[in-house]
Amino acid sequence: MKNRFLLTLIAPFALTLSGCGNAQSTDSTVKFDYIFTAQPVVSVTESTIFKNVQDDFKAKSGGKSITQASIFVNNDADKDKVDALLLKVASDIEAGIVAPALIKNGIEQLESKAEQQSKFGVPGAIAAKVTTANNGFSLGFTYSYAIKEEISSFVNLLTNNGIGDIPDEKYYLPETTTLDPTVDYSSLKILAPTGAPSVAFYNFAKNANFETTGNPKQGLIPMFQTNNYDIIVAPTQGGLMQVIKQNANYKLAATITFGNFYLVATGHDDDGILNEGDKVLIFQETDVPGLVFKYTYGDLNLDITAVAGVDETKLAIENGGTLKE
Repeated sequence: MKNRFLLTLIAPFALTLSGCGNAQSTDSTVKFDYIFTAQPVVSVTESTIFKNVQDDFKAKSGGKSITQASIFVNNDADKDKVDALLLKVASDIEAGIVAPALIKNGIEQLESKAEQQSKFGVPGAIAAKVTTANNGFSLGFTYSYAIKEEISSFVNLLTNNGIGDIPDEKYYLPETTTLDPTVDYSSLKILAPTGAPSVAFYNFAKNANFETTGNPKQGLIPMFQTNNYDIIVAPTQGGLMQVIKQNANYKLAATITFGNFYLVATGHDDDGILNEGDKVLIFQETDVPGLVFKYTYGDLNLDITAVAGVDETKLAIENGGTLKE
């Protein structure tokens, strides 16, 4: 399978080697057969998808979904404003999937591509392209109380039943499902990770209270304990660990992304089949991406190399499926 590589990204990175083999060649270049990555990397690099991980996850789990990122609501937040905000996000997601130009126009309220990239992790034009390609971000909106079993199953699969039963009182229940246009929710302080979850807030580009971070582990998850945000968008399992295990002052309100992970083939695998010994690059090994990968493909005895972030997988794709140590 042949991929096309367009852009150049120069960034420092650290490799953590694991697995059953040695993926290092004599010139200190690590060569991979497959690269596990996420949108929008697939679109930016114009890669051909080898496997849609969402499909393989469903097959492995008996039809369950990847409830990847969710909205968590501070218990002290103004409920009328929160309900209005949730309805606005739901409406924006639905409209953006149907007409991706809306996503482009929303993000491009920030005039420079650098600003768009910084706040959303992707420029508006690429975000629209990804959405046009069969909703590549897997955006959606479902109130979490309506899919309690799905969420419980997913987060416990990833944590080896570390979260356990999720009490009903940890779910946010809206008081209204009809948007009141007179309610001003712009003062709500919102924090989201860049990438697919932030793209769902494309109409909030110019809202000074909408903040994003490219480092959820350090810049987002600890914020559950500061109580400074009315809304935190977080990996579902990471947020629930804070709510259930650390008694964070938040409730789970709605799931807005349902998995945007893909495997890209580099052309180095002789048989073109993902099987034992194949060298695979993954990212965020101990967070949702890595946990999803290991659950889905962990029984194949692959030779795995893990990097910290999705940008490193982009670099490897652009370098023909290789990274220097």
